[in-house]
Amino acid sequence: MTDHKTDSIDVLDHAAVIVRDLHLSATAYRRLGFCLTPISQHSGALKSGGEAVQWGCANHCIMFQKSYLELMGVIDPNLYDNKILEFLERYEGIHILAFGCMDCAAAANRLVEEGFGADGIHFLTRSLDTPFGERRAEFNLARLPPEEMPEGRILAIQHLTPQYLWQDRYMTHSNGAIDLDEIIVCVEDPTTVVRRYERYFGKPANEKFNLWRFTLRQGHFVITTPENLRTEFDINAPTTPHAAAMKIKTQTLNKTRGILEKNNVVYSETRHGLQVSAAEAAGATIIFTE
Repeated sequence: MTDHKTDSIDVLDHAAVIVRDLHLSATAYRRLGFCLTPISQHSGALKSGGEAVQWGCANHCIMFQKSYLELMGVIDPNLYDNKILEFLERYEGIHILAFGCMDCAAAANRLVEEGFGADGIHFLTRSLDTPFGERRAEFNLARLPPEEMPEGRILAIQHLTPQYLWQDRYMTHSNGAIDLDEIIVCVEDPTTVVRRYERYFGKPANEKFNLWRFTLRQGHFVITTPENLRTEFDINAPTTPHAAAMKIKTQTLNKTRGILEKNNVVYSETRHGLQVSAAEAAGATIIFTE
């Protein structure tokens, strides 16, 4: 059995698409063939070690075999908005990148040793409907200051109640999706950014064709330039840094193609897979792969 270090951050756990209208975005993702969980409002501590309080944001999740996506937006503007409005001032799309760890405290301590400004453990919780009644999903998070990681809200996450989050009834998608496989981020100075993430993950990136890829124990994280994002993926970044695209692994592309065509979703066939533009997916380009 593989012995993974407890302080490792080595899993592409989930990504959050920050949206202006949670209801409309949920409709758009159902049109793409995804099964969504019911809406769930967040609660959490406003500072490290604090008590959990109700927040004004909520999400729908798209659960895969080992990972998931979040659609997140504000539903009560009178409560703490989790900085969602700040994200939306930059663009609608992918803003939260969560990487899994076995022990959040150990991971946070390692990040401090690497020179990062991790400020302890943040507790997050939200209510979920389960086959056993209402339960609380609970998480520990190690966050880094945005000035250190401007590519998005970069989180190390430890799931405390995975049995409530991954429910079989939400894990079958008509488009055949089975896992979040890759996130692609464009930056102006890839050399500097790659070195920073090599410290974050504790491993080197592999570079090919101006794509710097971190192959994690589960999933991939890719850094590229705005120019290469445009030539390789036909995506024009609205700003930099920009979490531009995600690759989602499917059972077969034929199954995915069928549901996209049935629902009149515009997509393109590329050498990377079936690409759905950001306009169809609340600001996030989706590339379906086998």
